[in-house]
Amino acid sequence: MNKLKFVILLIFIVGCSSAKIENHNSSADVNYYIDLTDLSDDLFDVTVKTSGLTSENSIYHLPATAPGTYQIMDFGRFVTDIKGFDGNGNEIELQKLSSNSWHILEPENLAEIKYKIDDTFGSEIEGHPVAPMSGTGIEKDFVSINTYGVLGYFEGLQSNPIELKIEYDPNWKIGTSLKSNDRGYFFAENYDHLADSPILLGELSFAETNVAEIPVEIYVYSPDSSINAQRILSMAEEVLQSSNQFVGFKAAPHYKFLMALIDQKTFADNKLYTAGALEHNLSSLYVLPMDENGLHNLRNIMAHEFLHILTPLNLHSEIIHTFNFIEPTPSQHVWLYEGVTEWASTITQLRGGVINYEEYLNDITKKMRINDNFNQDVSLYEMSMSAYDEKGYSNFGNFYNKGALTAMCLDIELLELSEGRIGFREVFIQLLKEFGKNKPFPEEDFFDILVERTYPEVKIFIEKYILGSEPLPVASYLKKLGFSYQAEAESKDSRPGLGMSIGLNGEKLILVQVSDKAKEYGFRDGDQIMEIFGEGISISNIQSVINNFFAEKKVGDEYEIKVKRGDEILTLSGIFQTRTEKHVFSVDKDLTPEQSKLREAWSKNL
Repeated sequence: MNKLKFVILLIFIVGCSSAKIENHNSSADVNYYIDLTDLSDDLFDVTVKTSGLTSENSIYHLPATAPGTYQIMDFGRFVTDIKGFDGNGNEIELQKLSSNSWHILEPENLAEIKYKIDDTFGSEIEGHPVAPMSGTGIEKDFVSINTYGVLGYFEGLQSNPIELKIEYDPNWKIGTSLKSNDRGYFFAENYDHLADSPILLGELSFAETNVAEIPVEIYVYSPDSSINAQRILSMAEEVLQSSNQFVGFKAAPHYKFLMALIDQKTFADNKLYTAGALEHNLSSLYVLPMDENGLHNLRNIMAHEFLHILTPLNLHSEIIHTFNFIEPTPSQHVWLYEGVTEWASTITQLRGGVINYEEYLNDITKKMRINDNFNQDVSLYEMSMSAYDEKGYSNFGNFYNKGALTAMCLDIELLELSEGRIGFREVFIQLLKEFGKNKPFPEEDFFDILVERTYPEVKIFIEKYILGSEPLPVASYLKKLGFSYQAEAESKDSRPGLGMSIGLNGEKLILVQVSDKAKEYGFRDGDQIMEIFGEGISISNIQSVINNFFAEKKVGDEYEIKVKRGDEILTLSGIFQTRTEKHVFSVDKDLTPEQSKLREAWSKNL
């Protein structure tokens, strides 16, 4: 999704990883059935057939969270009308233990559990909202399924193989990384594999290609027929190829892009407060409001998702290697999974010739501006360790800014220390060979391992900028490459400015970065925007209102904004100002020999 110039939409691009859980009952069978033939009630009709349960398997869980979402979602709260039955159709009592768990009184006799579960799109159920790419959606033309949001598991049976049958409109296409057998059943090695495999069904377009030796398929739902899988593939293929060059080896057997690219009305009607993509080991699921203007940024998101095949698919901590769906344990290395992946998604495009220096620097500028809106006293380590609580959730989006900027600076640090021989990519590839999909690194030792494989100076870098919250000297690092920096400069944009920006706090649009001049007019950081020129403001209409708002305005014109501050509603007026821009970079033409050598090494995969 476009990061709008005036609105910071926190697009959570998050990663998934599988777990290895001890199997307590190898003789039990578990098969799932989802009936999607009647979508009128917005409910998934689920049947779980089983046999061979014991007292050790007497609890049925729906996940509280899922790998890589870094969000407590409590899917059990969406369940209605849950019942258990024996082989003769007699009801077996289920006792609700918590929001997400049910106790089966006679597990030995259980033959099936039936229940209905609401989708998370537009849900009126109380509790934390679920990001659409992390949840489930039922619409008349498509259905989006994160399997962990519909299907649960029996205590002790996470390692058992699973079959899944879905009944749906025969005219629909279905996209998933799960393989199907000759009976039309999808097969998963275990529950973790199932949870790692989202499904998209509907009126989908389809395209396929090969990225080096990796077969890649794209499934797209869009109400606009011009936004289709083949067009997206054509637009993104060079980005995917450059990503593969960065990887340097076949890191996945195949990959699926599953995209629900909805219109703004559907987005607003479902009260979706954010948008983005959730990547899994062999696929990624997108739920985005999409139009022509958003297509360019879509390829950047696709690059990010695809590069997650490096981490956490391959390089990951023992913490997420054994995931607990009910009580997750935070890992201190989210900066690695998300920040480093975001850095890689941009530097691969530069090194692959997809973008030039100016475009790369524009991306750095955007990340620095968005980073300014977050609490600078919170370190990447603290952000990681608090990912599942409210404090962490409010800061999570900054992994894609502060985390990526930190990875960029570490890359330059390594190139300088090695005199251009190795950068962060090369160290990363070395770690991939040492660890990998089935060999996680030790959670507490990773920083020490990174220092051992590089230089003592890297320990200082980690202590300052990852474990600590010292300001990241981005300008100083980029100057080593011959890129100059201005903290603030007059904008080339001829449109006037407000003297402040608009940000997102939960579902509220607020004022941020309020200038001294705007403060003289009475505006304050954190004011909630209610109206601009008498027009009500929401996430769904902000871009069109902003475009109309600035269409014919010039410096010196007056503007009026209604804001809410605490319980008080204020109507404030201000004067349009000459627009200025923060964090402006330029490409130096006259380089020192040291800058020239370092820039040359930085600009390619070594």
